[in-house]
Amino acid sequence: MVRKKSTRSKVRTRKEAYKRKQQARSYASRSWRILLLTVRAVQKFSSFRHKNGIAMCASRRFDFRNQHKAYMKTEVLKRYYTDGSIRLKMIQHALNSYRSNNTLMKKNSRQLYNQRRRILKKYATFQSHKCTIKHSNLYTQNLKEFRKIIREGPDYVCLSCGLALFRNQVIPFVEEKEQKWICKSCSDKIKKRQMPSRAVVNKLKVCEIPSELKRLNNLEKHLIALRLPFMKIVNLTSGKLSSRLSQKGTKGPLHCVPSDVEDTVTTLPRP
Repeated sequence: MVRKKSTRSKVRTRKEAYKRKQQARSYASRSWRILLLTVRAVQKFSSFRHKNGIAMCASRRFDFRNQHKAYMKTEVLKRYYTDGSIRLKMIQHALNSYRSNNTLMKKNSRQLYNQRRRILKKYATFQSHKCTIKHSNLYTQNLKEFRKIIREGPDYVCLSCGLALFRNQVIPFVEEKEQKWICKSCSDKIKKRQMPSRAVVNKLKVCEIPSELKRLNNLEKHLIALRLPFMKIVNLTSGKLSSRLSQKGTKGPLHCVPSDVEDTVTTLPRP
């Protein structure tokens, strides 16, 4: 009597057979995979070597070409600058090629270039005209403001120091229903109950010149002067206005040198 195998043993044997088959297949596939990888590596190495060889040959060829181009360029320039006939021939050839080149692209480029030049010229003239109008308006406006400012001159005399000043430099001072003017510096000093340094009563009153001194000329005035001032006088305005009519001013230090008048008076003959 033959003993039958159980279901568990049958499953085990089938699993073992399946494993053996899979191992055989995996071994074959792995060997094939290794073979394919080696073939691909060989192909890649050979192609890389071939490409490198071609690249090296191409680089050598390009180097030779660049050297030849540089050599020919130097030779052509040397012939152009040394030989006058060749220079004229090359210039004539360039002019002829420029005139005879009437392709559509060249015509369009020339047309665009001329159109651009016309537009730029028109825009430049328009901008210059616009700038002149703008500057002229600014000039007229500033001139009006200046004339408005100088409409009133230094006609306001200070009550304290006697200086002739402009309107923006004085303050109205009412005295016995009569309007007078006082400068701001004197007003500030008086408000502080101090004597203004430029006040007339601060020993700055100018006396009248005696009749004997009025008849003296410039040389005689210099001879009897107690102090001789030394200063540098310059013209404050520049331009077409003459130096005789221009406004003067001092520049630098001012020195007053005392002079002994008694010796001069005794040596001069009496009138």
